[in-house]
Amino acid sequence: MPIDIFLPAVMAASFSLQPVPDQALAHHLRCTISASGATASEEGPLEGPLADLTCAPWRTNWQSDGATELEEGAPNDAFGAQGTLRWMITGGIGAQVTEVRNKEAFLGLGLEYFLVEGFSFAPEVRLWGFFQTGEDAMGGSLDLLFRWHLVRRDDWSFFTDFGCGMLGSNHDVPIDGSRFNFTPQAGFGFTFDVGEGRRAIIGARWHHISNASLFRTNPGRDNVVVWGGLSLPF
Repeated sequence: MPIDIFLPAVMAASFSLQPVPDQALAHHLRCTISASGATASEEGPLEGPLADLTCAPWRTNWQSDGATELEEGAPNDAFGAQGTLRWMITGGIGAQVTEVRNKEAFLGLGLEYFLVEGFSFAPEVRLWGFFQTGEDAMGGSLDLLFRWHLVRRDDWSFFTDFGCGMLGSNHDVPIDGSRFNFTPQAGFGFTFDVGEGRRAIIGARWHHISNASLFRTNPGRDNVVVWGGLSLPF
């Protein structure tokens, strides 16, 4: 069998055993067709298109193509994907349920790390102002929250969150309470895509303040807080 028929046939047979991408296959077929015009010489190597090394490393070509496909499919940057990290700027206002003249407001800075798909650990540091009967107070808190995005879409999500924090203030909160309190809390909210991976957040939550009877008096205080903010990729 002439070599210009035999060699392409052998290459085509070996190639058919490899799971190669379409682009690599097209490249190889072009090389095979070109190689069919090559001529054999008893005195020297093959001459013609087959001598062009750009067609020889066809296996390297399909391997690199496959690596590119894996590379493109590997990252998962969807909102709420496991292992992703975001940071948040938040703010809110609230009022005591039984005495609406007692109000509170906060500004916060936090993180949101997704432990699994749609479920995150969301610690937050907040600065507080308490406007109450008696002496107003200012304080700071560390709140350890967990957030579950029950419904996730490309442009919005619905979540519930819950957790507890520790609050310190320069005056008693509430009045006749203490300067150190715990803050169990729970609520719900929505996020909305606003472009470039950023998300607007709005929510409402129950926010309790009490010292767990660590001090002489523990009047406690239950508040309804409306809050919002911006979540950004880290």
